[in-house]
This record gives sequence, C-alpha cells and structure tokens, in this order.
Amino acid sequence: MNAAALDSLLALRHGQGTRERALAVDPRMRMITTSAANLRVLDTGGSLPPLLIAPDGPCVIEHYLDLIQKLAENFRVICFDMPGFGFSYPRLNYSFGLKETADALVELMDTLAVKQAVFAFSCANGFFAINLAARYPERVSHLVLAQTPSLQAMLQWTDRIVPKPIKLPFVGQAVMAVTAQRFATSWFDLSLPRESRDKPGFAEKAREAVNHGGCFCLASLVQGLARGTDAELQGVQCPTLLFYGDSDFSHKYTDFSSLNSLIPHTEALALQGCGHFPDLERSDCYAQSLSRFVSA
Repeated sequence: MNAAALDSLLALRHGQGTRERALAVDPRMRMITTSAANLRVLDTGGSLPPLLIAPDGPCVIEHYLDLIQKLAENFRVICFDMPGFGFSYPRLNYSFGLKETADALVELMDTLAVKQAVFAFSCANGFFAINLAARYPERVSHLVLAQTPSLQAMLQWTDRIVPKPIKLPFVGQAVMAVTAQRFATSWFDLSLPRESRDKPGFAEKAREAVNHGGCFCLASLVQGLARGTDAELQGVQCPTLLFYGDSDFSHKYTDFSSLNSLIPHTEALALQGCGHFPDLERSDCYAQSLSRFVSA
C-alpha cells in the first residue's frame, strides 16, 4: 500500500457539507476531477492570457483572493488547491510524484480548454511546474517560481526543517493527521520575518481551513518529493523568473541561485525583508513584476 493512500482514506471522513462550504467562498469556485484529486478551483474566466497559480500549503485559496484580484487585471487567473492541500482531497492511487502531479495539471488545463498558460508556483510546488514545462513545453509559455531552489537544495532544506517522523512512510501521515493544525499555524513563525504583521492573518486562514476539513498532507508531499530526480526536471526552455525573499528563516541556508543547475536561463528577483511568500507579502510588486515579465 502506498503510504500516501493513508491521507486519501483519512480524507474520506469529510462529508458533503465540507465541500459545499469550501465552494461557497466565491461564486467562481468549482470542483474539477483529475487523476490525482478532485481539485478546488477558482477561475476568473474571460479571454485574457491564462495564469495558473497554486497556494503553497498550508496556505489555501482564501489566502490568495487579494492577489487574484490584482492579477485578474491582466490574466485569466486559475487558482487551485494542490492535490492533498486545502480542499483538494487526494485520490487513493495518488503518491505525490512529479510526473503524476504534472499530468493531473494537464488534465485540469484540458478540462478548462486552456491550451497554454503562464505557471506561477511556489516552493515545492515549483518542481511540479518545472516537470510539466520540461515534458509539455507547448503548454507553458512562462514559468514564475518563488522560493524554489534546485531539487538537491530543497532536499537539504527538508533535512534541516522537517521533523524526522514526518519523513517516515505511514508514520508521517499518522502524525500529520493529529497535528495538522499545529503545523499549519506554527509554520508562519518559521517562514515569515519575525516582525511580520502578516502572521496572525495567515495563521488564522490556515487554522480555519484545517478546522473545517481542509487537507495538509505535508508528509506525503515530503516523501513524494524525496523520490524525485534531477533528470525529471531538466530541459525547461520557456522564460523563467524566480522571486525569493531574503528573510525567510526556514530558508536561511538555501542558495536560490542553485536553480540555475536546472534552468540556466532563470532570471532572479530578490525581495529584501520578505519571507517565504513573496506573492502574498509583496503582492503589488509580485503582480506588477510578473505582468512585465510575461509581456516583455
């Protein structure tokens, strides 16, 4: 049995009421079925260039509503909870692998009749976007990453930051099942600048999501990423932009220039005094810079 299947089984305890509440956040919200999960998706619609964004857990779509509004001035924004996070409950056969996740995102694009899009993903989610851009170059016009280094640098980060029990199959899933709320809220103390005023609001949204049935399958994500290889991430040709905050304590020892080992042509934009979430902490700068990069 795939250890990540334990997360799928645990998700079965969430009933129809949870789904209805998750969709009631915004009238543009819907559920879309993929091979990895039933994805909760907010689609602004229209004929502007499509932009796919995904919250970096424990953040959920609710964290991104203000950013979505800003980005929607120039893009058709498609924001969704990643499989195993927020209200996108993972399927039994999903193991959080690079290729299977990328393939599920292609399914999402096909369902929404999106032939090509800008992908703007953060941290570990960035590796799924990189794999997709490498394997399906015709589907990705631009790649915008945040807090995503090389895979090896990310695995070193995991060794430093993630408690050992979380990395153990089945044990990690069981631990997260009973500690998800504590992990989801305490994460912001580690990832945001110590003086950040965003902490209470970020933590409250994460706590509310978990309390109302949201997923935070950190163990399955960590274990799935550990099975990834550089070979699965080579060959990206599209223009690539990397944002990174220099005041993310969790990434204090991470060298973000290491991403060049996977994507040599990456442009990097360092944000002084910013933590783990450049897209949320500096949403005006992020939205403007992303728009300029895509239109250049």
